[in-house]
Amino acid sequence: MVAVDYKDLGSRIRIKRKEHKMSQEELAGKAQLSTQHISNVENARSKIGLEKLVDIANVLDCSLDELACGSVNSGRTVYNREIAEMIEDFSDTQRRALPKFLRDFNYLYKLMEIEYEKQNE
Repeated sequence: MVAVDYKDLGSRIRIKRKEHKMSQEELAGKAQLSTQHISNVENARSKIGLEKLVDIANVLDCSLDELACGSVNSGRTVYNREIAEMIEDFSDTQRRALPKFLRDFNYLYKLMEIEYEKQNE
């Protein structure tokens, strides 16, 4: 069983809210929640129920998987879309550097995983 990543969930709600140029107060009003609860959810100080998460997703005109992909095994589609959107804004120079950067990142990430496993043995 995978635990819900409430920090990632809150961050994604905040990002979507800002994309809609909406304040916490506006989101709270439209989702019939308190502003304090929205703040607590965005900062991972409170959990949120499925019904209210659906309300927020509807207000933000997005899917649940867009908000919860950090906790869902099949979140890969959302991440791929986010990466593709980022790359669209890259210059030609940035695009040329990206494959090497990703190979280096992958190598370093694997080294960190190995080190983490050694420390937790």
